[in-house]
Amino acid sequence: MKISSIGVFMGSQSGNDPQYIEAAEELGKRIALKKIKLVFGAGKDGLMGATARSAMEAGGSVLGISPRNLAEEAVEASEITQLIEVNTMTDRKQLLMDNSDVFIVLPGGFGTLEEIAQVISWSKIHLHDKPLALFNVNGFYDKFWAWLNEVYEDGFVSEHDMRCIQMFDSIDAMFEYLENFEG
Repeated sequence: MKISSIGVFMGSQSGNDPQYIEAAEELGKRIALKKIKLVFGAGKDGLMGATARSAMEAGGSVLGISPRNLAEEAVEASEITQLIEVNTMTDRKQLLMDNSDVFIVLPGGFGTLEEIAQVISWSKIHLHDKPLALFNVNGFYDKFWAWLNEVYEDGFVSEHDMRCIQMFDSIDAMFEYLENFEG
């Protein structure tokens, strides 16, 4: 699959483990070096800010999408390639989905969980056929992955539904999955 843009969902906080920031910076750099556009929620702090700054420093293209009510928490327009302000979080998620060929998820909180759920549920009802890769930094998604497998084994999720979501411990393996994904 030819990837021109990657939507990255992640925390607007840094978390307690320094490996989260390191992974965010490495991911931003890798996306830029692959000449792929980074699409993200436009936060200036936490993993969001670290990923975007790293991509820009590596010569990448970065699209940030921010709802107007979070404008004070958004990265400055001059710091990234393009900043789009929208009216609502619903508009933001729609544009993140529309402007991304594939999705990667770094550690995050409730907002990140909501984005994961929307990508998965929209795939299930055939609103898109895009893969989602959980970047399992230091085991962050181990319990979530166990739960996903439990709902699959209990018959609430089909094998077809599970094919669009995978978990990875390394950037290389994650990109290999995304680049070879066939919808």
